[in-house]
Amino acid sequence: MLKTRIVRVGLLVLGLLILLGGGLLLLADPQKLKSPVEAALSEATQRRVSLETLSFQLFPPGFRGTGLVVSDDPAFSRAAFLRASVIEIRPKLLPLLSGVVEIVSVRLTEPQLELIANDSGHWNYASVGGRKRGAGSFTLGQLHVDRARVGVKQPNRERQEYSRLSAELRDYSDAKPFFVRVEAVMPNGEPVSASGRIAVIEDKTTFTETGFTLGGVRGKIAGEINAGVLKLNVEIPKSPIADMARLYLPKGMTVKGEIAARIAVTGTTDIPVMQGRADVSGFEVSGGAFKQPVKTAKLGIEFTPERISLEPANVSSGSTQLQAFGVISKYSSDPRLEATLIALDAQLSELLAVARVYGISAADGISGAGKAKLQVRAHGSLGARGGLEFSGNGALRDAQIEISSLTKSLTVRATDFRFEAKTVAFTNVDASIGSTSAHGELRVANFSRPAISFSLDADKLVLSELRGLLRETGSRASAQTPGMTAQGSLKIGTLDLVDLRLTQVSTQVDYRDGRARLSPLVAAIYGGQHNGSMDIDMRTNPPLYTLHSKLERIESGQLLGATTALKGFISGPMSGVVKLTFVPGEAAQIARSLNGTITLKVDQGRISTFNLTNELAVVAKFFGFNSTGEKFTQFLGISGDLTIVNGTASTQNLKLDLANLTAGLTGTMNLADQTLDMKLMSILDRKFSEMVGGSKIGGWMTAAMANGAGNLMIPASIKGTFANPIIAPDPGAIAKMKLQTINPKDPKQMMDEVNSILDLFKKKPAQQP
Repeated sequence: MLKTRIVRVGLLVLGLLILLGGGLLLLADPQKLKSPVEAALSEATQRRVSLETLSFQLFPPGFRGTGLVVSDDPAFSRAAFLRASVIEIRPKLLPLLSGVVEIVSVRLTEPQLELIANDSGHWNYASVGGRKRGAGSFTLGQLHVDRARVGVKQPNRERQEYSRLSAELRDYSDAKPFFVRVEAVMPNGEPVSASGRIAVIEDKTTFTETGFTLGGVRGKIAGEINAGVLKLNVEIPKSPIADMARLYLPKGMTVKGEIAARIAVTGTTDIPVMQGRADVSGFEVSGGAFKQPVKTAKLGIEFTPERISLEPANVSSGSTQLQAFGVISKYSSDPRLEATLIALDAQLSELLAVARVYGISAADGISGAGKAKLQVRAHGSLGARGGLEFSGNGALRDAQIEISSLTKSLTVRATDFRFEAKTVAFTNVDASIGSTSAHGELRVANFSRPAISFSLDADKLVLSELRGLLRETGSRASAQTPGMTAQGSLKIGTLDLVDLRLTQVSTQVDYRDGRARLSPLVAAIYGGQHNGSMDIDMRTNPPLYTLHSKLERIESGQLLGATTALKGFISGPMSGVVKLTFVPGEAAQIARSLNGTITLKVDQGRISTFNLTNELAVVAKFFGFNSTGEKFTQFLGISGDLTIVNGTASTQNLKLDLANLTAGLTGTMNLADQTLDMKLMSILDRKFSEMVGGSKIGGWMTAAMANGAGNLMIPASIKGTFANPIIAPDPGAIAKMKLQTINPKDPKQMMDEVNSILDLFKKKPAQQP
């Protein structure tokens, strides 16, 4: 007996020495097993696995790795499927001594997992571990996951992230039941958990004793999924609904009520079929934006293989009573909705509250008060390529509506509306916003990409107010509805473009892609008529206007005063053709933004800042002219072409007709700061030329000359501003005229002319303008 004990002790000591020696060997160089560990993990997952570092601890024996990366299925992503800052692996000890890694348990700390679904409904995790595996080919004693983050991306949806996920798996085997426990936090902060026993044998997964919790809601799942074929039973005993409702209701809401459900799920994972029902009782939601609680005593949903039916339910909010019922048929393959909502005497605020409870996104950001009537039937496909159609009618009276994207409330004194297929038509509209009131009709088709048609008559429209209606959202593009179009007729009593005012406006509007075209655009403006078109590019900030106009007898002084800095400079009826781009604003702002061309003709009028005849008398030193003392120029007409670049107008053919002379002007005029840089050639008629002295005037040969017909010609320059022009002789023009009169056959005359030309450019004492 003693010998036997000694032998046993000796063997035990020998074994410990062997283990200690193997452990010391591994501690000395743990990187020798880095590749076998990566290979074991790759074999287990059927994915490429890598580690940054690997260390070994002897008691308890195991590995600690950092920088774990598990690759994704290449069909889904080239990024990592799983990353973890730390992985702890406990292997079987005896195989490890011979360099073979057999994993007993794994613990992952703060891993990041990415789950991706493709358009066919397949997920990237489906191929983890391989699609086919023999019974018992892989086992794992324990798997622990601490503080994981899981990202979920599905087609046509924003990526969702679930945080603080913890999971535990025990006694995993391909062919035997194993225990799973999962706890997570939903994107809205609500905790959820599930636990139970699952068995995986090839393509068959069996759920036994599997339960789940969502706040106060507790349920059970039992059954199996075999090669994609479902045979499951889901049961929810009567439970408080508050925690579940918070998943889709805004924060700050108080929810009451209970839910109970018993549903059998068959069919396949691609086309599930349900049989059973769910009942909600004593449902009530209040708080937040709800001024009155929304209540329903009973809400029943029945599931059959063919349809999901919402049994008739009475919903109330304050004094508003609604009836709602509907059916979703072919929900597994081509879901179609048939639903009816009736509210015969409702308050708008309460109707919007009910809409938000049912998850209708169109009610988000809208609040208001007023009387409403609604009787609507919705039907059509719920599929991605389908669309709902609506029928029914309603009315709105004495309503005040607040929309989050607008800075001012919309007042609807009255309107009737009706639903026709995918269109809602508003008739007898009597509404106002800001200082604008409008009447007429409006039709909206295709709610996902609205197409609006209208016929409206507005009393007035103020551009500065209209531009301030849209609330700033960070960018102008974000304030626009993608894909929206609008067409229709518009009449406006008064259109104020800041300082520019149009009246009796009539136009056809075509809006798309952030650009509006008003054509034809007919309006009365400052005693005359405008005919043409206007394009407005709303994609820029501020918007850019392009005007093509034919103007008829518009009071020039009022027009120039509203669009340039030339207030009170000129008067007289103006006609012409205008092609301009500009940015609306105050007159000086419009002037600086002007670009384009103008062909103009102004009939009898006056220039108020100077008397051209008196100025020419000073320049040419008329002897036989008595000034009238008038400080304005009375003209018979002005005509010519202007090219405008950033508010500076240039001309080569501007003509000014007075009773006794004609003046031609070339050069530039700044319409914003009023500065002038022009050349003026005045030709006096023969009678007036003789009256002022003809060839005997003081400025003869230095400021004026005569042409062959006996008309005095006076070249001059105009500097200064429109308000204070400075008119002076133009020596260069006189010199050019003299050179044209030189007779090369008369040397004396030629030398006299040359000397007189040189005298023109000699410095003279400064003269007062």
